[in-house]
Amino acid sequence: MSKKFIDRVPIFKDPYVRRLMSYLPEHKKEIALAIVCMVLGAASSSLIAVLLGKLTDLGFYEHNPNIVWLTPIGLIGISVLHGGTQFLSNYLLQRVSQQVLVRIRRLMFERMIQWSSQMYQHYMSGKIVSKFVNEASSALGMAAEILTTLVRDSLQIISLACILIYHNWLLTLVTLVVAPLLALVLKWVSKTVKRLTMGSQNTLGDMSVAIQEAYEGQRVIKIYDGYEYEKKRFGVINERLRSLSVRMQAVKSLGTPLTQLVTMIGVSVVVVFALTQARMGQLSMGEFTTYLSAMLLMMPAIRHLSSLNGSVARMSAAAESVFKMVDEPSEEDNGTKTLERATGNVSFRNVCHTYEGAAQPAVENFTLDVKPGEMIALVGSSGSGKTTLINLIPRFWTMTSGDILFDGISQKDLTLKSLRAQISLVSQDVVLFDDTIAANIAYGVRDKVTEEDIRKAAEAAYLLPFIESLPDGFNTRVGEGGAKLSGGQRQRISIARALLKNAPILLLDEATSALDTESEKYIQASLDELMVGRTSFVVAHRLSTIEGADRIVVMKHGHIVEIGNHHELLEKNGVYANLYKIQFADRPSHIA
Repeated sequence: MSKKFIDRVPIFKDPYVRRLMSYLPEHKKEIALAIVCMVLGAASSSLIAVLLGKLTDLGFYEHNPNIVWLTPIGLIGISVLHGGTQFLSNYLLQRVSQQVLVRIRRLMFERMIQWSSQMYQHYMSGKIVSKFVNEASSALGMAAEILTTLVRDSLQIISLACILIYHNWLLTLVTLVVAPLLALVLKWVSKTVKRLTMGSQNTLGDMSVAIQEAYEGQRVIKIYDGYEYEKKRFGVINERLRSLSVRMQAVKSLGTPLTQLVTMIGVSVVVVFALTQARMGQLSMGEFTTYLSAMLLMMPAIRHLSSLNGSVARMSAAAESVFKMVDEPSEEDNGTKTLERATGNVSFRNVCHTYEGAAQPAVENFTLDVKPGEMIALVGSSGSGKTTLINLIPRFWTMTSGDILFDGISQKDLTLKSLRAQISLVSQDVVLFDDTIAANIAYGVRDKVTEEDIRKAAEAAYLLPFIESLPDGFNTRVGEGGAKLSGGQRQRISIARALLKNAPILLLDEATSALDTESEKYIQASLDELMVGRTSFVVAHRLSTIEGADRIVVMKHGHIVEIGNHHELLEKNGVYANLYKIQFADRPSHIA
């Protein structure tokens, strides 16, 4: 299907529908074969009308003896041709549709994983899933349906119209009086269906979110007896979706009989004129049979085309939703410089960051020079800016102002790939993929490490005894989000992953928060060994885990309020000492 054809068809004027159809020319061979099949199918429909007319004259008036066996042969042959071509055209277009669907979903996925952190806050995960599963499929499924209807039924109408004009142009002219009424019905159906479809898609997204939240929050629902609340919340969404679906079905259902009514008015007028001509001897029974058969065969095609605007409206709404997601901007990556391996020298220069819509900055005028191999601990109460600062280092969030230098090179000048290659991250929010333990440990560096490297990383993270106790060992699948593992086991896999990457800069955001006391002892020992010679930024609420830090940076409201090592800050008897006293009220000997 050529771009010129797409440009000329009125129903493709919608920019999102045009964009969806722009993927079709790549499959022109399959589409061309499908169109050939449709042409043959349309021609076979026309042959039925002609054949019935001829059979009427030959059988009832001329009494031709051969008509008895010619009739079934002709009708069955035409039926086989029509059914075969219809099957093949549908199959070919569905095949093209699925190929395009795969490509669009791949494009959606590629764009999604390249979004900035800010963009993820604008979309709820349930709605994103809905776009992949429902809307992309809906758009492409209807595209195949529309193309089939548009080409096959248009060809059928054209071929049958030629027969009508050839047999009686005057009667054919009479049928055109219904065209303006038909256009008004189609316009109303299209506009209403598109509005209701967009509402349904948004509600489906809300339903996906509600289901996902209930699934993931089942423990909270149980412990706080949230059954009735969740049922009521889901019921509201479910009812809204039902209402929209019923209203959309009502419009679609009303559009079809309205179209049939208008069409039947035209048929009635034609029949009256035809009977008048027959009485005057201007129309034979065979010609009338041919004409009436052609009219009746044309009605389903007209009905299909009349419902096309509703399908186009639904496809347009789905395509608009999908392509708006695709068009969301990717993470900015304007850097041109690369680092093979950083020494670990990191300098913060008046770094500021304010979240969108926030009244106060999360980090303000943060200035600090960090030497290679130095361990910097970030402490402070919740909301002091610790995690924000950690997220600014690999540019998960973009600084509002200021700069961070890596070996003297501005973060803004480094490519994202080069910058993040220097950094390993262990967060309190552990992310594992539904894959094997080995694959999760070696995530991102699988082609660069051996099985022995993976084993050593697991051993350093105190995972080896646990893994070796499993029947499948390192090949054990962890389940969705690591659901088959305990919190401590998930955290240790995350630590092993960071160990294996062997980056010069480490970001540890509550890295031992999910571990029991015994596991923490082993992990802390391996982390202490790992941090030798590497620059480490550690966020920890357990102050006991950062007593050995070279410097402890105490933050409050995004500002640095104290800097020093553990003993220096205790002697100051300031913010850090107060936090320490609160945590270790039962250990006065530590504050001597």
